[in-house]
Amino acid sequence: MSQTAQALITDAERRSRLDDREHLGWVRTRLMLDREFQESIRHGFSLITAGFGSFAIFEGLTIGERAVSELPRTFALIVTAIGVVLILLAADHDRKMTAWIDEDEFGPGSGPVPVLPNEQRPFHLAAAAAAIGVASFIALLMLP
Repeated sequence: MSQTAQALITDAERRSRLDDREHLGWVRTRLMLDREFQESIRHGFSLITAGFGSFAIFEGLTIGERAVSELPRTFALIVTAIGVVLILLAADHDRKMTAWIDEDEFGPGSGPVPVLPNEQRPFHLAAAAAAIGVASFIALLMLP
């Protein structure tokens, strides 16, 4: 083989390796986005749990006919609402960032984008956590 042919082969191999590394960079970026999204779901769900739990604890500490303060209930409602909003904002952010990363990697007209395994799992978790938060919020509003 001539030196030119060897140079072309090594050039093609080098480009192939570079493409593989760039694709792995895309996968790492997508996995990082999923991890960040799941963290936001955890924080939102923790706020929902703290809101509902704090109300249950403070209401459980009131004895007899003693006057009940509105502060624990207001705190519980606010913290629960913040948790639900945090989850919804995180889902919207993840959706937009995923679309942006996919467009940057594959271009706007490149055809179908590869799908990662269990890609919808975080959105199912977010939907469940938000539903629990909304149910908690409604329960807190309905309690006397």
